[in-house]
Amino acid sequence: MKREVERERKLPPFRIGVAELEALFDRLHSLFPDPSKVQCSVELTLKSEKLEFDTVAEIKQYPALKGRVKKFSLWLSQGDKRIFLRSSRLFSAQGAISAKADNEAWCAGAIETALAFLHSQRPWYHWFISSPLGWILSAFAYIPSISLPFLPKGSIIDKPFVYAWVAITATLAVLYVARAQLLPTSVLVLSEDEGFLRRNAAELSLLIALASAVLTIIGWYVGK
Repeated sequence: MKREVERERKLPPFRIGVAELEALFDRLHSLFPDPSKVQCSVELTLKSEKLEFDTVAEIKQYPALKGRVKKFSLWLSQGDKRIFLRSSRLFSAQGAISAKADNEAWCAGAIETALAFLHSQRPWYHWFISSPLGWILSAFAYIPSISLPFLPKGSIIDKPFVYAWVAITATLAVLYVARAQLLPTSVLVLSEDEGFLRRNAAELSLLIALASAVLTIIGWYVGK
């Protein structure tokens, strides 16, 4: 009889460098019965090509790699035990890690090893990626329908309130649609040779959008 167990978990938002990727690679590598016989693969998807390496050390020796990579995967296998970590999935920008083996304990241990490491590498905006932005947007969109029945007959809604509601709803809608593009959930930093503005463009966009929403709310209260 042959038994195979597979477990999968979503990855938290994370941002790592090559050194951190190598540390994660080594931790997962050590989980196998005979680390010297583990088959490994690291795949990076660039704009116009895909690169596959046997180890993270090979990435360090490839001088043409610069900037950041948002699509990459890590695969390790020995016998009936396999670990597959990918930065994104089909129809989802959030990455995942899966493990296959003949027992649940090994799968759970492999997944928890990766999650514990990546949790320590979360970017400051991880709370925003994990937030239920769709539900928040829906709540704001239904504010007029919910509040109108409770208003006294003949009352007029202040224009500043309408402007604030439109501005906040529009901001939330843009952030919801472009969240994956503005703030990628998984980033591998190959080099830090980019300028400050280009390197932090996504984070600055989020800060500007949030600041605009806050100022709109403050302006509504001040204008009352």
